[in-house]
Amino acid sequence: MTPLLEIEGLRTVFRTSAGEVPAVDGVSLSVERGKTLGIVGESGCGKSVLSLSIMRLVAHPGRIAAGSVQLEGKDLTTLSPSAMRDLRGRDIAMIFQEPMTSLNPVHTVGFQVTEGVRAHEPGLSAAELRARGIEALRRVRIPSPERRFDEYPHQLSGGMRQRVMIAMALAGQPKLLIADEPTTALDVTVQAQILDLLRELQAETGMAVILITHDLGVVAEMADDVAVMYAGKVVEHTDARRLFEDPQHPYTLGLLGSIPRLDEEREDLLAIRGTVPPPFALPPGCRFAPRCPFAINACNEAQPPLLPIAEGHGAACIRAPVEKALAA
Repeated sequence: MTPLLEIEGLRTVFRTSAGEVPAVDGVSLSVERGKTLGIVGESGCGKSVLSLSIMRLVAHPGRIAAGSVQLEGKDLTTLSPSAMRDLRGRDIAMIFQEPMTSLNPVHTVGFQVTEGVRAHEPGLSAAELRARGIEALRRVRIPSPERRFDEYPHQLSGGMRQRVMIAMALAGQPKLLIADEPTTALDVTVQAQILDLLRELQAETGMAVILITHDLGVVAEMADDVAVMYAGKVVEHTDARRLFEDPQHPYTLGLLGSIPRLDEEREDLLAIRGTVPPPFALPPGCRFAPRCPFAINACNEAQPPLLPIAEGHGAACIRAPVEKALAA
């Protein structure tokens, strides 16, 4: 099957006093229709900048310096700003991670939900727009959608606001939905409801989903494939089941080891020492080497490419497969 979205060698940089520094550095990924790609990693690894790059929403002084983002064979990096505006909301949409700061406090929920519809279907009457907006709110299981349509964001709970964000994103029936931390700051009950809702809507519409999160529990529940990012690069890429059963990059091992498990008794959880390096002070060679318990001198000599470990499973580590590193 031809992927709906194909990213090849994407590089997004920001101009600073120290020169241009990469936030996304040579990322290549794809996602098929009806599938969910999970992108995971610590804060600062480049997940959100990757999503903004796909949407062409990287603000100055950032820019896409290299690579391509192909949506159904159309390179989004070469489109004019007006052509890109025509695509947003219609073919590709995004749920931002903080609904209270993403929703405009001076406009009603209904106005914001129908904004994309007004842009792409200017011939609709006010009554038709209202009907479309109410239906969008009903679709995301908001009770009393007729009343909520005329309310303002501050009158809604956090879970309700997140549902409004989903309604806004889905109002134009996009082919690709990017969900950037869609359950951040929500309690676990509301989080489960939001994830169930996304899964149901995906089944109904057949859209592809890119799910950006630091929560591996969400990835295990939602994703078909997973890309693990570290310091702007993809360090491991495989299907979700294999990632949890057979992780092959030391960073992935560290992430999984930091999560408590019901089937294991451990006094201490694994902690990854150190922090993600800033993009203006990246180490030579493998960017994870200063924090890696398996690092050897050769790890500091060159950046390892993402190479196949098995069919459909790639890792950017010269010591992979992990059994080899453990044996040494």
